[in-house]
Amino acid sequence: MTDRTVYPSSKVERIAQLEALIKESNSIYLANFSGINVEKMTELRDKFFKMGVKIQVAKNTLMKKAFNNIGITDLDPYLEGMNIFAFGLDNPALPARIMLDFVKEYELLKLKGCLFEGRLYGPDKIEMIRDLPSREQALAAVLGQLQVPLSQFIGVFDEIIRSFLAVLDAVIQEKSGAAA
Repeated sequence: MTDRTVYPSSKVERIAQLEALIKESNSIYLANFSGINVEKMTELRDKFFKMGVKIQVAKNTLMKKAFNNIGITDLDPYLEGMNIFAFGLDNPALPARIMLDFVKEYELLKLKGCLFEGRLYGPDKIEMIRDLPSREQALAAVLGQLQVPLSQFIGVFDEIIRSFLAVLDAVIQEKSGAAA
């Protein structure tokens, strides 16, 4: 499988397409891919495609123009050489996982940095970002933590009701014993 992106014919259309992708993304990862042969590049593209991560290989001048049109200039110093851009859409840490696994397996990519939730991080922070939980995992953890006090509250409330019913039952037994 390969990236199914259809590239527009004019530079203006291409920049507009890149701008839309940048705006849609929660994170953007940048790596130098010089030295990767076609077979390995296809494998990397397939990994991104299977995981639903969009990637782009574009001229640095076009990427710089797209970033600058949106007001992002932090990545300008990194826009040299042969770059591949991975865009985190739903899960901002997923591209980091894919890239770091690829680096670990083949040592072919040179991670340059990333723009994560609007902040620029160097290659040394990408491993930390990789270990962040997905949105769903984070919500599940929060809900799990909320369940503990709630279940304790329900247990206390249940005990109060049981105690009240026991007292009520004792009063009923006493009254029925006195009536007989």
